[in-house]
Amino acid sequence: MKNENTPEREELRDSDSLPETENKDTQAAPAAAEEAAGAPAPSEEAAQETPAENPAAQEAEAAEDLAAEEPAGENAGEEAPDGADGEDPKDKKKKSRKERVKKDTRKLRYGGIATALTVVVIAVVVLVNVVANILNERFPINLDLTADKLFTLGDESREIVSSVDKDVEIVVFAEESTLANSSTDGTGAILKQLHELLGLYQSYSGGKIDVTYVDLNSDPTLMTRYSEYEVTSYDVLFLCGDRHQKISMNDMFTYDETSYYYYGTLNVTASKVEQMMASNLMMVTSDETPQVLFLTGHGEDAYATSGLKALLEVNNYEPVDLDITGSEEYSDEAVMAFIVAPEDDYSDSEIEALRTWLDNGGKRGRHLMVLVNYAASCPNLYEFLSVEYGLEVTDNLVQETDANRVYQMSASYVYGDVGSSDYLADIAGSRVLMPITRQILPTAGTDTNSSLFNTSLLTFPESAKLVRMADAIKDPDNPDQEAPEPFDADEYPIVGGAMATSWIYDSDNNRIETNVIVLGSSAMAYETITGMSTVENEAFLLGLTNGITGNENPVDISNKPLQQTSLEFTTAQQNIFFFVFVVAVPLVILIVCLVVFLRRRRL
Repeated sequence: MKNENTPEREELRDSDSLPETENKDTQAAPAAAEEAAGAPAPSEEAAQETPAENPAAQEAEAAEDLAAEEPAGENAGEEAPDGADGEDPKDKKKKSRKERVKKDTRKLRYGGIATALTVVVIAVVVLVNVVANILNERFPINLDLTADKLFTLGDESREIVSSVDKDVEIVVFAEESTLANSSTDGTGAILKQLHELLGLYQSYSGGKIDVTYVDLNSDPTLMTRYSEYEVTSYDVLFLCGDRHQKISMNDMFTYDETSYYYYGTLNVTASKVEQMMASNLMMVTSDETPQVLFLTGHGEDAYATSGLKALLEVNNYEPVDLDITGSEEYSDEAVMAFIVAPEDDYSDSEIEALRTWLDNGGKRGRHLMVLVNYAASCPNLYEFLSVEYGLEVTDNLVQETDANRVYQMSASYVYGDVGSSDYLADIAGSRVLMPITRQILPTAGTDTNSSLFNTSLLTFPESAKLVRMADAIKDPDNPDQEAPEPFDADEYPIVGGAMATSWIYDSDNNRIETNVIVLGSSAMAYETITGMSTVENEAFLLGLTNGITGNENPVDISNKPLQQTSLEFTTAQQNIFFFVFVVAVPLVILIVCLVVFLRRRRL
């Protein structure tokens, strides 16, 4: 018997599925979902793999994306009946949302890593900068491109500063910003150099040196605190325990005196900042500072005295003036005395006081340097030097006929040759400028075993001649005065400077000496000449003084010329800058950018 319900059920089943001809897309989505649903479950290992590594996971993800889409066509708006094989569109949308959240989470995760890396890099840069500043304070690295290395401490200065073992306060009476922002010309360069070197003093001393800036103009009450030191603006005060030293602004440079005298222009020629700072630091920290006397009261040469004092002060000596015409007595602490070109002769009592001081109660060990006035007659003083030390001061002046041995074509501004002496071994054979030099005759002999012997310190060759002092000095009342006639010396070389050494043995059988030096030119000690780099006047005077006094702490630091303080690049410096800024830095930046690009493109 035929079942009537069968066709209806078949018809119903047919209506449950969509005709293939009507909408292929609507068939594809349920089919894909059914296929995905019927696919075997992935293993645990496959489930942990990323979609890019697991093909099955890729197919499942694609099927879910297709299933999440709305069916198109005429049945797009109809819901699938209950029990149908297709998924509910609402569920598909939820899955799609979850996938988007997943993707957003992944982007957030990678973005967070990038942010964290950025923070770490910034932190590292800040840390490196802090550490670099700390290290630079302790071990400063300066790139000084000035031609004369104006803003750099020399080797000897660094050694002096590094060896300081006492607390030192350096007080600068000016605003720090004024010094730091000064120009690099003239006195501005002096102030700027002072500021830079003070910073290096703090660094190299390991905290032993403290620098303070005091502006007396903004706070006049501070003047009371420092009144005992008699300071003014731009002075520099060194304090260590109960010792102090002071530098004024004028002590820090040399200038062209001719330009200043005739035109009123202060043309700064050289810096003495490094030299003065090292000297004053040593004077307040050294256990011993030799005291030297400058005998006054007889019309001494002020320029030569000033030059000698300046030279000795920066080399750890304490110069003290002694007016021998009054009641002042010679200091027992002094180790050496200077007589600088007196115009007036010494009295018998003054000669006796000088003799007594040099003899030191028979113990000797004291010394004398005499610079002769080229025009003065001092018979008592010169007789004392000749009789007791074999050094005769003549009335003859040295003139040179060789144009290569004179300064600025002046026959009386002659170059002398440094002789052989233990104290001058480093500059033996060098030249010293001796303007208007009187001839000195050593008469005691050269036998070093004798209790008194002479050593020639400065000599002139056979090209040098002599003229009589009386003929060479121009008479202002006689403008038609003829030039003096030069004549040959009795023997050569002509001596322009010599030393007498008188010695004895003490109770311990030690040889104790008294040295007396006589130099025929006072102008050789002028600061403008001792600062010249083409001659060895400074080294000559300092070598003799250090040698005979036994000063163990001299400061052998020369002035720094200021002809060129602008930045200049040598070939080596140009190559370094080219490599760093044109090659190295751009290459590093390029590599970093490339690495970042390659990593970011995978996100």
